Amino acid sequence: MAYFLGIDLGGTVIKAGLYNESGDEVGVFESAAENVSPQEGFAERDMNLLWNSVCVVCRGVVHQSGILASDIKGVSFSSHGKGLYLVDKDGNPVRNGINSSDTRSLDIVKKWIEDGTADKAYPYGMQQIWTGHPVAILSWLKQHERASYDKGAHVLMVHDYIRFRMTGEIGAEVTNISGSNMYNQNTGAYDRRLLEMFGIEEYEDRLSKVVQSAEQCGTVTAKAAQELGLAEGTPVFGGFFDVVSAAIASGVIDGTALSAAAGTWTIATAIHDSIPKEDHHYIWGNYCIPGKFFVHEGSPTSASNLAWWRANLLRGVSYEEANAWVDEIQSARKKTTLFYMPYLYGSNYKVGLNASLYGLQGAHTLKDVVNAIYEGIVFSHLINQDKVLKITPSIRTIRMNGGPTRSEPWMKMFASASGLPVEISTVKQTGCKAAAICAAVGAGFFKDFLEANQAVLKPMSVIEPDKEQHDYLRERYEQFLEINSHMV
Repeated sequence: MAYFLGIDLGGTVIKAGLYNESGDEVGVFESAAENVSPQEGFAERDMNLLWNSVCVVCRGVVHQSGILASDIKGVSFSSHGKGLYLVDKDGNPVRNGINSSDTRSLDIVKKWIEDGTADKAYPYGMQQIWTGHPVAILSWLKQHERASYDKGAHVLMVHDYIRFRMTGEIGAEVTNISGSNMYNQNTGAYDRRLLEMFGIEEYEDRLSKVVQSAEQCGTVTAKAAQELGLAEGTPVFGGFFDVVSAAIASGVIDGTALSAAAGTWTIATAIHDSIPKEDHHYIWGNYCIPGKFFVHEGSPTSASNLAWWRANLLRGVSYEEANAWVDEIQSARKKTTLFYMPYLYGSNYKVGLNASLYGLQGAHTLKDVVNAIYEGIVFSHLINQDKVLKITPSIRTIRMNGGPTRSEPWMKMFASASGLPVEISTVKQTGCKAAAICAAVGAGFFKDFLEANQAVLKPMSVIEPDKEQHDYLRERYEQFLEINSHMV
């Protein structure tokens, strides 16, 4: 039996999962990612400690599973998007890695938006400029940490760095680097014009070779094998941006299904054969299937809001109790003035909006507050999803991953508000499994992702939309948007 190792490089947790060639999970091992915040707005991680965490989870899952390391026929990755992991000419970290949640470059990004740089760059990079982009971080380093800027020799994202530590080969994986704002979506290559617009043209010769998701990027070296508990010579493949991982784990390979994720972020992703011209600045990237693109809209406005409320103001309220309250109110189609704006960690309606309860009155109870939180998270998802559906009319179903999928009342709300059936993925570790699928394709066990999808995709439960609930939620959604429009 052949096995494939998928490594999920999240912002807070590092995981390694082993899967057989049928896509069955053999084992998962995880370790907390050690992050540091030397000052407000900074989100960093020691790159050597990061490598140590990867070694821990790889050794852990191999030991836990009891299989021989030589039976692992390929390794690949799922990683958080963007950020910056610079190495010097000798391959050593220049400084701490910088996560995509880092906001130190906020003033620079605001200036690019105000002076038109973001609009000027969009036709080439096709990205909504934000603080986690490598271009924004590099610009900040150039202005505030020039020694690090000058020392950088290779621009890498997190999975690129870990792959380099495994194999000694430098490469930038396409689904992630194509969203870097250094890469031209039309030409499928880096573009010096973008570097000049963002004032980092010195980095033109420091950009890493672009590699495809299932492209082999070396093999595990003898030194890395000893540290990882893997066999020397094990093939290592490009990997995925985690938005793409969620889509692949759900079997989204064409424009008929929308990949939706609900966790810290709410994300809606669709697949296209080409990039249509639209006034709205959609976020585009090269998909793992050559010749296809993915479009996604996302925001940190999802279930992490509920987690915050339960940790701080709803202590003692179980998920089961919360679900029962929401089901009661939604079934009654209760008329209420109460709305929750889920902007604890950012807003996808307008820059600078904060979280709030709007319309709270003495007649409201804790049940109403919990229902408003559930609704607000659904409504924030609709902001993203409706934009994607507008340019992808072929979508017939939504395939959803994330913690909220364990709540039936919540999934009924997502389905009814969307007006589309929601298929709930049974995959618990989407990042690990998608990365293992990538390794299996790269190693030639499947000829492509279509064949892999047909072989390993498991049946999903389906929740159909309810027409009455659809009308009820859409009416409240319009009120939600109206309230947002008057907030500052």
